[in-house]
Amino acid sequence: MIMLLVRHVRIVMEDYRMDDLVVIKNELCDEEKYVTILDEIGEMIPEIDRSTKLFNKSQSHFMDNMLTVSHITPIRNLRQILAEVKNTRMALAEAYYSFEKIKLDLEEKKIYLLSLQGIPKRRVELEVKEIEWKLSCLRENVNGAIRKLGNYAKQYRLIQETYNLQNFTEDDFEEEEERYHITKAFQQGLSAARAHGGYIDEGNQIYLEQVGINGTVAQVCVTNYLNQEAIMVGNGVEPTHEMQLEFLLSMAEKFKGCSKKYAQWKGQRM
Repeated sequence: MIMLLVRHVRIVMEDYRMDDLVVIKNELCDEEKYVTILDEIGEMIPEIDRSTKLFNKSQSHFMDNMLTVSHITPIRNLRQILAEVKNTRMALAEAYYSFEKIKLDLEEKKIYLLSLQGIPKRRVELEVKEIEWKLSCLRENVNGAIRKLGNYAKQYRLIQETYNLQNFTEDDFEEEEERYHITKAFQQGLSAARAHGGYIDEGNQIYLEQVGINGTVAQVCVTNYLNQEAIMVGNGVEPTHEMQLEFLLSMAEKFKGCSKKYAQWKGQRM
């Protein structure tokens, strides 16, 4: 269905270009200075059209890769990508049906136009131009969504190859969940401590407790890490982001199994 939409867009939409500036200049401008301004803008339209196509998507690849797909564990990132791909595919499917409906409206208007004269004919001609404009806008949105899908597909393959996850299962995902939540709790707790005098805030203390980690022990771990950074800074050395990631992964190793123990205490199994 997606490829059918793309093919329709490429074939049909090439004829749906309306020079709106010409229309505005001819019909609405009654002062020479505005005609001059529009002429100057008109010279920029090819570049404006070219550049606009670069941004017809919800956000940049950088934001998709660094802010949306931002988890420290790989299967969580694959799960996030799948969710984003699902939403984008649904949007493309909706765009396809909208495209087909609008195209039918256009065909009906053009057939109806053959039977009209005078003002009614001019009114329907205007409606035809409006429909053509809507289709043109839809094309650019579709192109942006396709680029977004392409980027997510690329990142999905790269993560699979990097972590050898070509055939991961639901069990693999569940097994990774403890590691994810331990690192996430410490990541948020560390960020909170940086902003609150070195102390993990109440919300992240609760999160740590829910995962099965004693809050006091977690606070000691965070304090020790922040002290290491402070010593480095005092010696003129800048702590790196990789250093923080290593700390988070070390916390996942240190507290591995804590959730199962807590679940057993509650009478549950994991």
